[in-house]
Amino acid sequence: MPAAENHPRPLRPTDVLRHEHRRLEERLAGLSEALELIGERGAENQLLDRIEETASHIDREMAVHHRKEEEGLFPVLTPYLDRHLNLDGRIADHEDLRIMSGKFRAAIAECRADDADLFAAQMLRGYGLYIVHLVLEHLLKEDQILFLVAEHCLSAEEEADIFRRFQRIDPSVSTTG
Repeated sequence: MPAAENHPRPLRPTDVLRHEHRRLEERLAGLSEALELIGERGAENQLLDRIEETASHIDREMAVHHRKEEEGLFPVLTPYLDRHLNLDGRIADHEDLRIMSGKFRAAIAECRADDADLFAAQMLRGYGLYIVHLVLEHLLKEDQILFLVAEHCLSAEEEADIFRRFQRIDPSVSTTG
């Protein structure tokens, strides 16, 4: 049996964030499915309930996830980045998502006010699918660029510092897999 199987590598902060990305992708798939139904059935209250519940889960998870990145990973990783690879784009993505989430919530309210309003239903669908696209693109950039840089550059001590920051934000974060 190879030695690596006897001694699994330690959990890294990027493992925690990647796990959260996969969970978000699952929820985004559910949201996307529900949004597609608007095109078929219109904005029925039961469908709006499903969309709103799924979007609320995503918003709550992303709020904590963004804090882990902005208060945990980013401050420790910043010294390793240069002017070609900086965190301004990731933080701008976070802000764009917050703004779009507000527009999405307003569109849900508008659909609830007049369930026969096809324009409002299509606006809701459009905002929602745009958010799904934006989040998936954001997660991919982090997975394929930012997290690889972090894994290459950060020391064990810096990763331990990031875990402490994560645990202040989310006490359920564990350093073991």
